[in-house]
Amino acid sequence: MKFAIEQLQLDELQDYLREQADDAFPDLKDEQRLTMLAGKWHKNAEFCTCRDENDQLVGMIAFYANQPAEGVVYLPHIFVSREYRGKGVFSNLFVLVKQYARENSYSLIRLEVKKENIRAQRAYHENGFQIDGDTNEKSIHMTYKI
Repeated sequence: MKFAIEQLQLDELQDYLREQADDAFPDLKDEQRLTMLAGKWHKNAEFCTCRDENDQLVGMIAFYANQPAEGVVYLPHIFVSREYRGKGVFSNLFVLVKQYARENSYSLIRLEVKKENIRAQRAYHENGFQIDGDTNEKSIHMTYKI
């Protein structure tokens, strides 16, 4: 598998999101929502990607690092294709995010996860994220300190 920080083409991003729609939050089955989010991320986000031996996208972290004065990198969405889950893809992608944050003098990495997504919460805890106390009925906010 190949891990990198790269700018994704909009059509590849949209196709990958469609493949992940059944597992996604927010629900990406709505084509208008998917198109809107893909356009927003394509324009404003950076991407850590994982590609298989055929150069197919099998995992990605979209992240915002567009307000350096705040010192926070925000991870709005993390996707790993089902057949690659539990194989260290997230951990390897997160290494790239941490490296980017350190190299660009960010001090925190934040994300939000659905309360019922126990598997993701466990992966985030295993990679050093802590609940930061900013939660609501549906989600938990987590922070990683650089």
